[in-house]
Amino acid sequence: MPLIGIDKRLKNIKRIRQILTVFAKYGFKDIIDRIPAARKIVPHKIQILFPRQSRAERLRLTLEELGPTFVKFGQILSVRADILPPDFIYELSKLQDEVSPLPFGPIKKVVEDELKRSIETVFRRFDERPIASASLAQVHRAITKQGNEVVVKVQRPNIKQIIDTDLSITETLAGWVEREIEEAREYELVLKVREFARNLKFELNFTDEGRAVDRFKVNFRDDKSIIIPKVYWDLSTSKVLTLEYIDGRKITDPDILVKTGISQKEIVQRVVDFIFRQIFAYGFFHADPHPGNILVTMDGKIGLLDFGLTGSLDDELIGNLASILTAGIIKDIPGLVNVLIEIGIVKEEINTREMRSDLRAFIDRYYGVSLAGIEVRNVIDEAFEFSRRYKMRFPQDLVLLGKALSTVEGIAHKIDPEFNIIERLDPSVKQLIRRRYSLKQLLKVANRLLASYGLLFKTLASDLVLILKKIGEGKLKVEFEHRGLENLISQAERSTNRLSFSLIIAALIIGSSLIIQTQRFLILGILGFMIAGILGLGLIITMLRTKKL
Repeated sequence: MPLIGIDKRLKNIKRIRQILTVFAKYGFKDIIDRIPAARKIVPHKIQILFPRQSRAERLRLTLEELGPTFVKFGQILSVRADILPPDFIYELSKLQDEVSPLPFGPIKKVVEDELKRSIETVFRRFDERPIASASLAQVHRAITKQGNEVVVKVQRPNIKQIIDTDLSITETLAGWVEREIEEAREYELVLKVREFARNLKFELNFTDEGRAVDRFKVNFRDDKSIIIPKVYWDLSTSKVLTLEYIDGRKITDPDILVKTGISQKEIVQRVVDFIFRQIFAYGFFHADPHPGNILVTMDGKIGLLDFGLTGSLDDELIGNLASILTAGIIKDIPGLVNVLIEIGIVKEEINTREMRSDLRAFIDRYYGVSLAGIEVRNVIDEAFEFSRRYKMRFPQDLVLLGKALSTVEGIAHKIDPEFNIIERLDPSVKQLIRRRYSLKQLLKVANRLLASYGLLFKTLASDLVLILKKIGEGKLKVEFEHRGLENLISQAERSTNRLSFSLIIAALIIGSSLIIQTQRFLILGILGFMIAGILGLGLIITMLRTKKL
């Protein structure tokens, strides 16, 4: 066992060196040089690749070379416009999660190990060639023994162990950066890595994705125009997910409109309304609704694929969002700033006067403007630019909401350039605000407050009884803790010691003078003077060294 532990440590060190060397190779050695622990690992002389490329481009190339964990990190970062500037978002959005497929042998082994049966006993047909191959998994078409057409998503062998190791190393590196580079601390890198790690681990657990599919299916069970695939739970595990096959074409495929006879405007309205219902009616939405994940069947139904990235709006987040929108609509700038501070998006130490002025200018740009002249993407991009300037930290689900809305608007414009998503969004936003301040919601909030106050009074009563009992018994103790007084106490102790030392020296001088005046014990008097002189000289030297006379 000890040998296994040592071997694992050596592998981690080797991987850390590899990661840092790749970052240095693509021109990030200036950051590495500021971290002593990292500086010792990376070779001093290293040739910089693509020096003329922008920093954002070189970051994308770095992540691509480092493999699946870092590609996934880049993809997650590509939706965080509240953290990174537009040039980095643009470059990271180019990261493609497409890799060469594995041979069928290892994939077959994963399926059989997970399902505890041979493929031949479970499936009538299982295509060896995948229809999609990504860094985490491959997707194969198959037909079950019962004749159901399905797609089987199979996790790549050992990918979880690789990602777990890389996540642990990445958190260590983030800790080094936070500790050594002061300006990086405000980004809370370790917390961000942990947040991204949770997303990755969700993607690695296909059971969680299956539950998300089921939740969508329940939400849209009464809508016959929407197809959410069925999960075959008897053929699914944490590493294998078997879903109903949806036969359709990409929403942006021009042939699909001709074959179904649906107009551009109608198909766009259906898709947009579908996404808005996810967000505003159910508070649970697909966070990556790009054209490849939205299909249209030949009978005009809309299907949804790939549920690995979802967003959720709970009552608290919906309430916060409604408060922000309400304050913005009525141009209550001080109230808007207070809401942002109260819910933790803005730190209290921010320059609120300057922020209020910029917020007013931002809202004035869109206030009273015709909805036809506003694009969601522009508003969201400006909002995120504003958030970066004031170091605002949005909840991840709000960021995913912004990304989803921008993506849907992009799809809408591609199919129907004249479609205005804001006009379609306006009723949903008003409905959200009405719901936030509806009698039902206010009663729910009041009930929650009453419950919390009831608990407070219950504990307060018992605490008061305990305090009064201790007072009656004379056992009440109050403890004080001083903070920041250590230096003052230390200085006071040093001053007292020096004063005492000075008094001893003065006493020696006075005593020695009196002895010499008596003409007796002259040697004792001279010795006293010498001791006083040595002590006085030592005191002066000490004071000169500390530069405090």
